[in-house]
Amino acid sequence: MKRKRSRNIHVHNTLRQGYEAKVIGESLKRAGNNPQLKGIVHEVMIKDGINYNPVNMVKGVNAALTESTKAQTVDIVVKQGGKIVGRIQAKDAANSINKVVKQVKSGQYNSATLVGTKETAAKLSARFAKDGISKTVKSSGISSQTTQAMAVKAGVNGFNGLSKACSAAAKGSAVTGAVVGTGFAVVKGISELADGSKAGTEVVKDVVKEAAGSGLSAAGAGAAATAGGAAVATAVTAAGVTGVAATALIVAAPVAIGVGVGCLIKSFWDSIFD
Repeated sequence: MKRKRSRNIHVHNTLRQGYEAKVIGESLKRAGNNPQLKGIVHEVMIKDGINYNPVNMVKGVNAALTESTKAQTVDIVVKQGGKIVGRIQAKDAANSINKVVKQVKSGQYNSATLVGTKETAAKLSARFAKDGISKTVKSSGISSQTTQAMAVKAGVNGFNGLSKACSAAAKGSAVTGAVVGTGFAVVKGISELADGSKAGTEVVKDVVKEAAGSGLSAAGAGAAATAGGAAVATAVTAAGVTGVAATALIVAAPVAIGVGVGCLIKSFWDSIFD
Protein backbone atom coordinates (compact mmCIF):
# COMPACT_ATOMS: atom_id res chain seq x y z
CA MET A 1 0.00 0.00 0.00
CA LYS A 2 2.86 2.36 0.82
CA ARG A 3 4.34 1.75 -2.62
CA LYS A 4 0.98 2.47 -4.23
CA ARG A 5 0.66 5.77 -2.34
CA SER A 6 4.13 6.81 -3.41
CA ARG A 7 3.50 5.77 -6.98
CA ASN A 8 0.60 8.19 -7.28
CA ILE A 9 2.63 11.25 -6.32
CA HIS A 10 5.59 10.05 -8.39
CA VAL A 11 3.30 9.85 -11.43
CA HIS A 12 2.06 13.35 -10.66
CA ASN A 13 5.61 14.70 -10.39
CA THR A 14 6.63 13.00 -13.61
CA LEU A 15 3.62 14.27 -15.54
CA ARG A 16 3.95 17.83 -14.23
CA GLN A 17 7.67 18.06 -14.91
CA GLY A 18 7.21 16.29 -18.22
CA TYR A 19 4.57 18.76 -19.37
CA GLU A 20 6.69 21.74 -18.34
CA ALA A 21 9.59 20.21 -20.27
CA LYS A 22 7.34 19.91 -23.32
CA VAL A 23 6.30 23.56 -23.04
CA ILE A 24 9.87 24.75 -22.53
CA GLY A 25 11.12 22.70 -25.46
CA GLU A 26 8.41 24.06 -27.75
CA SER A 27 9.04 27.62 -26.56
CA LEU A 28 12.79 27.38 -27.10
CA LYS A 29 12.24 25.96 -30.56
CA ARG A 30 9.95 28.89 -31.37
CA ALA A 31 11.95 31.75 -29.89
CA GLY A 32 15.38 30.46 -28.92
CA ASN A 33 17.22 31.73 -25.85
CA ASN A 34 15.00 34.77 -25.60
CA PRO A 35 14.93 36.97 -22.47
CA GLN A 36 11.16 37.26 -23.00
CA LEU A 37 10.63 33.51 -23.16
CA LYS A 38 7.97 33.71 -20.46
CA GLY A 39 5.64 35.34 -22.98
CA ILE A 40 6.15 32.46 -25.41
CA VAL A 41 5.59 29.97 -22.58
CA HIS A 42 2.28 31.69 -21.88
CA GLU A 43 1.24 31.41 -25.53
CA VAL A 44 2.07 27.71 -25.66
CA MET A 45 0.14 27.00 -22.46
CA ILE A 46 -2.94 28.86 -23.72
CA LYS A 47 -2.79 26.91 -26.97
CA ASP A 48 -2.44 23.62 -25.10
CA GLY A 49 -5.33 24.51 -22.80
CA ILE A 50 -7.57 24.83 -25.85
CA ASN A 51 -6.30 21.71 -27.60
CA TYR A 52 -6.35 19.46 -24.53
CA ASN A 53 -9.90 20.45 -23.60
CA PRO A 54 -12.08 17.33 -24.13
CA VAL A 55 -15.05 19.43 -25.26
CA ASN A 56 -12.93 21.10 -27.94
CA MET A 57 -11.60 17.73 -29.03
CA VAL A 58 -15.14 16.48 -29.60
CA LYS A 59 -16.12 19.65 -31.45
CA GLY A 60 -13.01 19.59 -33.61
CA VAL A 61 -11.74 22.87 -32.22
CA ASN A 62 -7.98 23.32 -32.27
CA ALA A 63 -5.51 26.14 -31.78
CA ALA A 64 -2.13 26.89 -33.30
CA LEU A 65 0.50 29.55 -32.78
CA THR A 66 0.99 31.95 -35.66
CA GLU A 67 4.05 31.31 -37.79
CA SER A 68 5.69 34.58 -36.88
CA THR A 69 7.06 35.05 -33.36
CA LYS A 70 6.73 38.80 -33.89
CA ALA A 71 3.04 38.87 -34.77
CA GLN A 72 1.68 42.35 -34.06
CA THR A 73 -1.97 41.44 -33.58
CA VAL A 74 -2.50 37.70 -33.28
CA ASP A 75 -0.46 35.07 -31.41
CA ILE A 76 -2.90 32.16 -31.59
CA VAL A 77 -5.43 31.18 -34.24
CA VAL A 78 -8.37 28.95 -33.23
CA LYS A 79 -10.10 26.88 -35.92
CA GLN A 80 -13.04 24.53 -36.14
CA GLY A 81 -13.28 22.35 -39.20
CA GLY A 82 -10.78 24.52 -41.04
CA LYS A 83 -12.74 27.70 -40.29
CA ILE A 84 -11.20 30.39 -38.09
CA VAL A 85 -13.41 30.88 -35.03
CA GLY A 86 -11.06 32.91 -32.87
CA ARG A 87 -7.93 35.01 -32.77
CA ILE A 88 -5.99 35.49 -29.55
CA GLN A 89 -3.36 37.99 -28.52
CA ALA A 90 -1.62 36.68 -25.39
CA LYS A 91 -0.20 39.08 -22.83
CA ASP A 92 2.21 38.37 -19.99
CA ALA A 93 2.95 41.99 -19.16
CA ALA A 94 1.83 42.68 -15.63
CA ASN A 95 4.74 45.09 -15.15
CA SER A 96 4.39 46.92 -18.44
CA ILE A 97 0.68 47.49 -19.07
CA ASN A 98 1.15 51.05 -20.34
CA LYS A 99 2.42 49.75 -23.67
CA VAL A 100 -0.53 47.39 -23.98
CA VAL A 101 -2.96 50.20 -23.17
CA LYS A 102 -1.47 52.35 -25.95
CA GLN A 103 -1.71 49.43 -28.40
CA VAL A 104 -5.36 48.87 -27.50
CA LYS A 105 -6.19 52.57 -27.84
CA SER A 106 -4.59 52.58 -31.30
CA GLY A 107 -6.93 49.79 -32.38
CA GLN A 108 -4.13 47.26 -32.84
CA TYR A 109 -6.09 44.43 -31.21
CA ASN A 110 -9.57 45.16 -32.52
CA SER A 111 -9.74 41.81 -34.32
CA ALA A 112 -8.28 39.72 -31.50
CA THR A 113 -9.33 38.56 -28.05
CA LEU A 114 -6.91 39.72 -25.37
CA VAL A 115 -5.93 36.94 -23.00
CA GLY A 116 -3.56 37.81 -20.17
CA THR A 117 -1.95 36.00 -17.30
CA LYS A 118 -3.93 36.31 -14.07
CA GLU A 119 -1.91 39.31 -12.94
CA THR A 120 -1.88 40.97 -16.35
CA ALA A 121 -5.63 40.54 -16.85
CA ALA A 122 -6.38 42.02 -13.42
CA LYS A 123 -4.22 45.10 -14.00
CA LEU A 124 -5.43 45.69 -17.55
CA SER A 125 -9.10 45.31 -16.58
CA ALA A 126 -8.68 47.90 -13.84
CA ARG A 127 -6.84 50.27 -16.19
CA PHE A 128 -9.39 49.83 -19.00
CA ALA A 129 -12.20 50.66 -16.58
CA LYS A 130 -10.35 53.75 -15.37
CA ASP A 131 -9.62 54.99 -18.90
CA GLY A 132 -13.06 54.14 -20.25
CA ILE A 133 -11.73 51.56 -22.71
CA SER A 134 -14.43 49.16 -23.92
CA LYS A 135 -11.99 46.38 -24.85
CA THR A 136 -12.16 43.43 -22.47
CA VAL A 137 -9.33 41.15 -21.40
CA LYS A 138 -9.75 37.56 -20.33
CA SER A 139 -7.57 35.70 -17.86
CA SER A 140 -5.77 32.59 -19.05
CA GLY A 141 -5.79 31.31 -15.48
CA ILE A 142 -1.99 31.07 -15.69
CA SER A 143 0.14 33.08 -13.29
CA SER A 144 3.01 35.28 -14.43
CA GLN A 145 4.97 33.65 -11.61
CA THR A 146 4.53 30.30 -13.36
CA THR A 147 5.67 31.53 -16.75
CA GLN A 148 8.64 33.33 -15.21
CA ALA A 149 9.61 30.23 -13.22
CA MET A 150 9.58 28.15 -16.39
CA ALA A 151 11.69 30.73 -18.22
CA VAL A 152 14.23 30.63 -15.38
CA LYS A 153 14.10 26.83 -15.52
CA ALA A 154 15.00 27.07 -19.21
CA GLY A 155 18.04 29.13 -18.24
CA VAL A 156 17.34 32.16 -20.44
CA ASN A 157 18.46 34.60 -17.74
CA GLY A 158 21.08 32.53 -15.97
CA PHE A 159 20.42 32.52 -12.24
CA ASN A 160 18.57 35.85 -12.19
CA GLY A 161 15.36 35.51 -10.22
CA LEU A 162 16.15 31.92 -9.27
CA SER A 163 14.98 32.25 -5.66
CA LYS A 164 11.56 33.61 -6.63
CA ALA A 165 11.26 31.11 -9.47
CA CYS A 166 11.96 28.17 -7.16
CA SER A 167 9.44 29.49 -4.65
CA ALA A 168 6.77 29.86 -7.34
CA ALA A 169 7.48 26.40 -8.73
CA ALA A 170 7.35 24.86 -5.26
CA LYS A 171 4.06 26.53 -4.38
CA GLY A 172 2.36 25.56 -7.62
CA SER A 173 3.56 21.98 -7.46
CA ALA A 174 2.71 21.64 -3.77
CA VAL A 175 -0.93 22.52 -4.35
CA THR A 176 -1.49 19.98 -7.13
CA GLY A 177 0.61 17.37 -5.32
CA ALA A 178 -1.41 17.74 -2.14
CA VAL A 179 -4.62 17.32 -4.13
CA VAL A 180 -3.34 14.07 -5.63
CA GLY A 181 -2.26 12.72 -2.23
CA THR A 182 -5.49 13.79 -0.54
CA GLY A 183 -7.64 12.23 -3.24
CA PHE A 184 -5.92 8.88 -2.99
CA ALA A 185 -6.03 8.90 0.82
CA VAL A 186 -9.73 9.76 0.87
CA VAL A 187 -10.64 6.93 -1.50
CA LYS A 188 -8.54 4.51 0.53
CA GLY A 189 -10.06 5.83 3.77
CA ILE A 190 -13.63 5.30 2.55
CA SER A 191 -12.78 1.67 1.81
CA GLU A 192 -11.21 1.20 5.23
CA LEU A 193 -14.21 2.76 6.97
CA ALA A 194 -16.55 0.52 5.00
CA ASP A 195 -14.76 -2.70 5.96
CA GLY A 196 -14.19 -1.54 9.53
CA SER A 197 -10.40 -1.85 9.40
CA LYS A 198 -9.94 1.75 10.56
CA ALA A 199 -11.85 4.28 12.62
CA GLY A 200 -12.75 7.74 11.37
CA THR A 201 -10.01 9.48 13.37
CA GLU A 202 -7.38 7.16 11.91
CA VAL A 203 -8.57 7.85 8.38
CA VAL A 204 -8.43 11.60 8.98
CA LYS A 205 -4.85 11.30 10.22
CA ASP A 206 -3.90 9.28 7.13
CA VAL A 207 -5.45 11.88 4.83
CA VAL A 208 -3.56 14.71 6.53
CA LYS A 209 -0.25 12.81 6.43
CA GLU A 210 -0.67 11.86 2.78
CA ALA A 211 -1.65 15.40 1.76
CA ALA A 212 1.39 16.84 3.58
CA GLY A 213 3.81 14.24 2.26
CA SER A 214 2.59 14.53 -1.33
CA GLY A 215 2.65 18.32 -1.13
CA LEU A 216 6.23 18.30 0.16
CA SER A 217 7.31 15.84 -2.50
CA ALA A 218 5.78 17.88 -5.30
CA ALA A 219 7.12 21.16 -3.90
CA GLY A 220 10.61 19.72 -3.66
CA ALA A 221 10.36 18.34 -7.18
CA GLY A 222 9.24 21.71 -8.56
CA ALA A 223 11.96 23.71 -6.82
CA ALA A 224 14.69 21.19 -7.64
CA ALA A 225 13.70 21.00 -11.30
CA THR A 226 13.73 24.79 -11.61
CA ALA A 227 17.09 25.23 -9.91
CA GLY A 228 18.52 22.22 -11.74
CA GLY A 229 17.27 23.50 -15.06
CA ALA A 230 18.92 26.88 -14.58
CA ALA A 231 22.17 25.20 -13.55
CA VAL A 232 22.18 22.77 -16.46
CA ALA A 233 21.36 25.52 -18.98
CA THR A 234 24.19 27.66 -17.63
CA ALA A 235 26.60 24.74 -17.81
CA VAL A 236 25.51 23.87 -21.34
CA THR A 237 26.11 27.45 -22.47
CA ALA A 238 29.50 27.58 -20.75
CA ALA A 239 30.51 24.31 -22.41
CA GLY A 240 29.62 25.70 -25.82
CA VAL A 241 26.98 23.05 -26.52
CA THR A 242 24.42 24.30 -29.04
CA GLY A 243 21.58 23.16 -31.27
CA VAL A 244 19.52 20.04 -30.71
CA ALA A 245 21.92 18.61 -28.14
CA ALA A 246 21.71 21.74 -25.99
CA THR A 247 17.92 21.85 -26.13
CA ALA A 248 17.68 18.15 -25.28
CA LEU A 249 19.81 18.61 -22.17
CA ILE A 250 17.99 21.75 -21.06
CA VAL A 251 14.61 20.06 -21.47
CA ALA A 252 15.35 16.59 -20.12
CA ALA A 253 17.70 17.22 -17.19
CA PRO A 254 15.21 19.13 -14.98
CA VAL A 255 12.67 16.32 -15.30
CA ALA A 256 15.14 13.74 -14.03
CA ILE A 257 16.30 16.05 -11.23
CA GLY A 258 12.80 16.99 -10.12
CA VAL A 259 11.37 13.49 -10.17
CA GLY A 260 14.41 12.11 -8.35
CA VAL A 261 14.20 14.68 -5.57
CA GLY A 262 10.46 14.16 -5.27
CA CYS A 263 10.96 10.42 -4.84
CA LEU A 264 13.55 10.93 -2.11
CA ILE A 265 11.35 13.34 -0.16
CA LYS A 266 8.26 11.11 -0.33
CA SER A 267 10.23 8.00 0.62
CA PHE A 268 11.70 9.81 3.63
CA TRP A 269 8.28 11.10 4.68
CA ASP A 270 6.73 7.63 4.43
CA SER A 271 9.57 6.11 6.45
CA ILE A 272 8.81 8.53 9.29
CA PHE A 273 5.11 7.74 9.58
CA ASP A 274 4.87 4.11 8.42
